[in-house]
Amino acid sequence: MKTPLFVSLLAAAATITGTAQAVQTGSLRFTGNIEGGTCHLATSDVSRTIELPQVKVSDFDSTTWAGLKTFDLTANCDSDIRNVTFTFSGTADAFAPTRFANVGGTARGVATVIQSRIGGTAYNFPANGNATERSRTIPTTAGRAVIPMGAHYIKTSISGVTKGTLLTTANVTITYN
Repeated sequence: MKTPLFVSLLAAAATITGTAQAVQTGSLRFTGNIEGGTCHLATSDVSRTIELPQVKVSDFDSTTWAGLKTFDLTANCDSDIRNVTFTFSGTADAFAPTRFANVGGTARGVATVIQSRIGGTAYNFPANGNATERSRTIPTTAGRAVIPMGAHYIKTSISGVTKGTLLTTANVTITYN
């Protein structure tokens, strides 16, 4: 009686051992993408009006420019961005092509100078310049790049400036790394 029980247990053990020998392996592949950060102009700088101070025609009697207005442009960036390049473009004045034209105003003989004021030093962006001449690169600090700027009226005609309004549009493009 003990022998059939032993044979039954041996057969059961062989069956269990036989299923344990079936092994299958597989592999898992993980993919992903880590993108670089981005920057964007501060919301208040996306479509901004810079109001130059009111000046008189007589202000141009003894000088070629008047009415400086200083301001800042800001780019907000992710923490991995180290530098932001601000590039300016617009319509060049017909008589002074390095200046930005008064395209919608009624005053004549006047255009706009747009300048960076990094470290207190004015650099006039030439409206007709190449991209390098119309750009300045600013390092980021705490996720922000702030470029100090200025703009003013400039006399463009030897026949003088006439009263009226000034309307100059300039575009700013930012690139970053």
